[in-house]
Amino acid sequence: MGRVWRVFVVFALGLLPASAQSQKAAQLAELNLLDDFLFADGVWRADNLNEKTELSFDAVTRVECYKHGGKDLVSSNAYCMQATASIIIGMPDIQVDYLPVVVWDQDKVIAASSSTAALPICTWTQITINLHDHSVMATDTRKLGKGHEGINNSCELVPLAQTYHLMEKMQELQRRRSRAAQNKESK
Repeated sequence: MGRVWRVFVVFALGLLPASAQSQKAAQLAELNLLDDFLFADGVWRADNLNEKTELSFDAVTRVECYKHGGKDLVSSNAYCMQATASIIIGMPDIQVDYLPVVVWDQDKVIAASSSTAALPICTWTQITINLHDHSVMATDTRKLGKGHEGINNSCELVPLAQTYHLMEKMQELQRRRSRAAQNKESK
């Protein structure tokens, strides 16, 4: 998955002006809960936001989790699907990942890719959905060991672990555009 290593550009219309945006507190993506199903739409934002962790390109993500029906997809009855939409070199792109759910209880849902699978080479991902505060968090963890070095040891550039929260789309995309404009002006 590795949000940091994807190339994304998303066009969004109707964003708030930068002055109005800077006055609003950051909002988490809205989590919608039904009986055996939940979903949220948003943009991933690194928890320790800085020049190295700020995602250069935009992508919007939808996370859906189902309590039943995943046996053929992920060898687990409960599963989560993460779909990421972006524009890459002017062409629409959608990436879909299916993750088995390892915990689904009254407090949380946790789904994770394999930490030992051959692909992706550098990282594995865990998505944690807190059912009390309605937050969606992802943790990308670098795979260690033989076969996970990447070309010319490129995986060593990936942090050992990076956490993200799914944020409200329009607000986060506007924050990124405002920050990019400020960075451009300061150069």
